[in-house]
Amino acid sequence: MKMIMRKLLLPGLMLMSSGAIAEQDMYGPDYPLVKFTQSIFGEDRLYFRAGAIHMSPDIKTRSITLSNLSEIAEVAVEPGEQEGEAFSDPLTIPAAIVGYKLRWKLWGGGWSVETMAALPPTLDLKAKGKLADEPLVTEANGIPTGVPALGEKVAETKVAPPMVTLVKRFRNGHNFRPYAGLGAVYLFTYDSHVTNPILTEVGEPELEIEDKFGWVGQLGADWRLSDYWWLAADVKYISVKEVSAKMERTFIRAPGLPQYQYAAVGDAEFVADMNVYAFTLGVGFTF
Repeated sequence: MKMIMRKLLLPGLMLMSSGAIAEQDMYGPDYPLVKFTQSIFGEDRLYFRAGAIHMSPDIKTRSITLSNLSEIAEVAVEPGEQEGEAFSDPLTIPAAIVGYKLRWKLWGGGWSVETMAALPPTLDLKAKGKLADEPLVTEANGIPTGVPALGEKVAETKVAPPMVTLVKRFRNGHNFRPYAGLGAVYLFTYDSHVTNPILTEVGEPELEIEDKFGWVGQLGADWRLSDYWWLAADVKYISVKEVSAKMERTFIRAPGLPQYQYAAVGDAEFVADMNVYAFTLGVGFTF
């Protein structure tokens, strides 16, 4: 009797065990929230990469224009385009990539949609050239104003550029998978304000930076670390053309003109192409 029971139970246990293994293979590892995520997005669809992004801005100045100058400023400064350039230092921040694998079979499949998530970085806007090295108002009717040069630091703003890219991965099924992507980005800035001590000594000018659409291209590769874990690295080129920044109601103190408490410089408009090279490195998980 025991022998009969053993013969009946063993195949059943083996069948149940193989079913559990098949279920495990089908639904992935038993990590928290994995099954919940798969119930929403499907198996092997959503992926997440966490790491860091290094951004190197490349600002191409198109024009710097002064307008609405006061009578004192017009004596010393010609309205219109001015000489100078703007730039910003590189920065590195934590970032994450969230992607969704599409069911497209075009060109062998491997298509997905990605977006980047990160805390909005603070971008320091700086000046160089004549704009930074020479005073805006040197003399008024032959009298030195005593206004110093502005220097390098001009303003800062928080940048939140949401972007979406369509990505094509190659060598699907291999441990090394290169990929390329193309998409759109929206330059969104907030909390923009002037930080130059000369421009803010009398009062803080109003600074407005245009929000504008641009494009982004990317090249990268994934390296398989285990069944579900990947190491990912890529480089993105982000470009937003002809972004306008306007600074209005600018006043500066003129120590050489005691009869005036301050000099109204007027308004300034800066137009530039905002290009950024972004290098991302992270470790990710596929649900």
